[in-house]
Amino acid sequence: MDLQIRTAVVTGAASGIGLALGARFARAGLGVLMADIDEAVHRRASELAAQGARVTAVTADLTDPHAVDRLADTAFDRLGGIDVVCNNAGVLGPVGQPLWEVPLERMRQVFEANHWAHVLVARAFVPRLLERGRPAHLIHTASMSAFVVGAGSAAYAASKHADLAVARSLRADLRGTGIRVSVLCPGRVDTPMVQGLAVPRGAGGDTSVSAEDVAGLVWEALGSDRFYLFSNPDAPQRLRAQFDEVWRHVPLPSPSPEE
Repeated sequence: MDLQIRTAVVTGAASGIGLALGARFARAGLGVLMADIDEAVHRRASELAAQGARVTAVTADLTDPHAVDRLADTAFDRLGGIDVVCNNAGVLGPVGQPLWEVPLERMRQVFEANHWAHVLVARAFVPRLLERGRPAHLIHTASMSAFVVGAGSAAYAASKHADLAVARSLRADLRGTGIRVSVLCPGRVDTPMVQGLAVPRGAGGDTSVSAEDVAGLVWEALGSDRFYLFSNPDAPQRLRAQFDEVWRHVPLPSPSPEE
């Protein structure tokens, strides 16, 4: 089924990739709801609206199930139907600390923002999309850290790996329904979240792209069956190194005497 893109919801839209996605959609003429726990999302939406965009801003704590349900109700009420949901909210959390030194409360906060919030958004929006009965596209923002993990990044990488698993499961659950699922796996992106941070030891990936580049990648993928969306030019070599490492440890059957 062809996806007619008229409306979009973007979470984590006050800055970074989320803001770039909201701006890209708004400038393309879509009706956009931008959500974030940060009140700055209202200022960002007002700036886009001043340029003629159809943008609504909502402040919401996406780790709160009731707040996410209200967000979904608001989105459908104001936009009349949703074609794209960018499940993008997230935090970086502690970087550079080994697992045993990361405070448990900080670990919990990272999982709530990067994983639990994505679960809640999917649970709130997908049933409404299915009831609507029209094609739609759900984009989950994970990370290259879901595949390639360096030292001192346990909290962030584990939360993103969990979100990758959720996206893969959703893709299987929604196959044949007309609701497509993609997982966005950016490497290093020039956003306020990562400014000044060193690349975790063993992670590789010292090349960066802009948030606008990532938004362009998502825009081009909408309505397609592309599941994995990799934004950075070094993604092939990083993934190849990771999968080569896995393959070296796969037990292969011994060749038969005839071979």
